[in-house]
Parts: sequence; structure tokens; C-alpha cells
Amino acid sequence: MKNILIALLLFAVFILGWLSETRLRKKMFTKLLSFERKGQKSKYFQLLEAPVAKICLSARSRELLKLDYFLTYGDIANVKKIVSKFIKKPSDLTKNNNLLIRLMRSYVLFLEKNDQESILKLENYLKVNCKTAEIEKEIDQLHRVYLEPDQNLLAELNNQLKVANEPQQKLIIYDRLIKASESLGLNKQAKEYLLEMKKVANKTIKLEEF
Repeated sequence: MKNILIALLLFAVFILGWLSETRLRKKMFTKLLSFERKGQKSKYFQLLEAPVAKICLSARSRELLKLDYFLTYGDIANVKKIVSKFIKKPSDLTKNNNLLIRLMRSYVLFLEKNDQESILKLENYLKVNCKTAEIEKEIDQLHRVYLEPDQNLLAELNNQLKVANEPQQKLIIYDRLIKASESLGLNKQAKEYLLEMKKVANKTIKLEEF
């Protein structure tokens, strides 16, 4: 009987500790998101270095959150520093979705800034460490949109647009169509895509408000 009571007590302590940590984690993420949205960089990074963050989050998780902030504000120098740490050793990205998402966002930033060295390093890392057809296709298309656009790419994107169901998908495709068209000197076509993109965006905002 005594052993059962001790076991129940230990279990209760565990549950209370877990609930307390969960509440702390939720409160911390709410604050981080608020600081990020307001561009309060010093408060954001001070919180990540606070004891509560070190208790609730691993060093790797805190590094990912630092990367999130730099990606939000297009701070390519700091993005490169953090990404270089992550790609020093292999990682099965098919089982690490959190890292994969951040690396793909970093890849897009490198493409937007036309940082050739960073593009090639990260592109190679992604292809080696995430051997899925979907990701390989995404990397290939992004590379072509920013660096090697052609009429075949425009046709491919238009075909994707026809079958896209989600507004977010359509917005991404329109954005790529605009970039590719501008690079090819098809400014009139790019403006038409921009108008269509705005229509989808406006509908999406109204739906979210509703």
C-alpha cells in the first residue's frame, strides 16, 4: 500500500511538473512571437538566453528560433552563420521537419540575395540529406525560377496553377510566375500575374476575417 502511494505521489509530481513546463513554454513562445512581430530584437534574444528558455528548450531549438528571427528580417549575414553550423554534419532531413523548413527558407533567402556560394552549398546539402522526390523537385524549380527561367518553366508553373486548390499554393505559384516573367523580360505578363495574385490575396484576407 505504501509503495502504491509513493508511486502515485511521484506520478502526481511528474504531471504537475509537466503541466507547469508546458504553461511556461506556451507563455514564452507567445512573448517570442510578439517580440518578433514588433521587431524587438534585443528582447527576443534576451528571452532566448533567459533561464526559462534554457530549461524549456534545447540549445538546438533555441538556435532554430534565432534563425527564425533572422529569416523574418532578411538578415543574410546571421542566417549564413547559423546555417553553416547546421550543415557541417549530415542530418536525415526527412525525419527533421523543423530543420528542413528553416533550411528551405534560408535557401530562398540566398536565392533572393543572389548569394551564389551559399546557394550552391545549401542546395547540395539539401539534395544529399533529403532524398525525397517532392523536395528535389521544389529545389529544382526554385533554382530555375531565380537563376535559369525559361518558357518551359512558365508552362510548368501555369499547369500547377490550374490544379492548385489552396489559396496559399496559388499565391506561391503566382509569385514564381512574376519573378520568372520579369527575368525573361515579359513585364506585361508579369503585371497580369501580379493582378491575379492580388485578387487571390484579397479573397484570402476576406475569408480569414470571416
